[in-house]
Amino acid sequence: MNKIDMNKISIVVLNYLNYVDTIECVDSILEMKYKFEGIIIVDNNSKNESYRVLKKKYKTNKKIMIVKAGRNYGYAKGNNIGISIARQKFHTDFVFVVNNDTVFLEKDYFRKLLDCYSDGVGMIGSEILLKEHIIQKPILYDISFQGTFKTWANLCLKKLGQESWSFLVPEAKRKKKVQILHGCAVLFTPDFFRYYDGFYKRTFLYAEEPILYLMCKKYGLRQIYTSNTYIYHKEDQSSALSFHNDSEIIEDYRRQSYKFLLWWVIKDKVTEVMGQLKRV
Repeated sequence: MNKIDMNKISIVVLNYLNYVDTIECVDSILEMKYKFEGIIIVDNNSKNESYRVLKKKYKTNKKIMIVKAGRNYGYAKGNNIGISIARQKFHTDFVFVVNNDTVFLEKDYFRKLLDCYSDGVGMIGSEILLKEHIIQKPILYDISFQGTFKTWANLCLKKLGQESWSFLVPEAKRKKKVQILHGCAVLFTPDFFRYYDGFYKRTFLYAEEPILYLMCKKYGLRQIYTSNTYIYHKEDQSSALSFHNDSEIIEDYRRQSYKFLLWWVIKDKVTEVMGQLKRV
């Protein structure tokens, strides 16, 4: 295995329509004066002037690469385009994926994240500062089969206009929730890239965080959360612009994503049972 270079880090920012927030995010990165290998902005085929504006804005900065996707690939695939460029073009050991509606406020943010790295750590996240100075803690998530199935089944019933049938879906037993990282600001490590190229590519939007948790769990990788640094998140600015808060569109994406999350939960359960049988 090649020696890990703790200084080799690139940043991936996904843009869709909302180039104003993207510029604020990237400019806040540049103000940190941190030595990055590269900053990759992936425009997810915005149907406005995003690509042209971003290309013109950063045309003189050789460390910033603007890429226009052939179509809107969604969150996972769109970010994977940037991750691939970070690793292949910039030869980066660490890749930080961040929502475009975020702002970096701490100058030593990345140093604090990297200080948390050790063998076996797959992902590192920080505190998320929301409006009115509220700190968003790590997500506590019920990742059981029953809980995931119930959520997916109820979303399907809602699509069919049969919410009143939800009583047919068995109630999930009380499960101990697991702590998972927020997907809006995540540092992927070389340990993660030993097994994966990026996000699970089949979701378009939603459920990426629990799937990442299960991806890490499969190979015994740890997700580390540090409370000694933070990033400001405006929350769902791009989603509001993209979907105009259309609940039907949002529910469609949630239903599709939870189908794949359910598949990962089933795989995890099968692996767990097989491991128990081997120990018998």
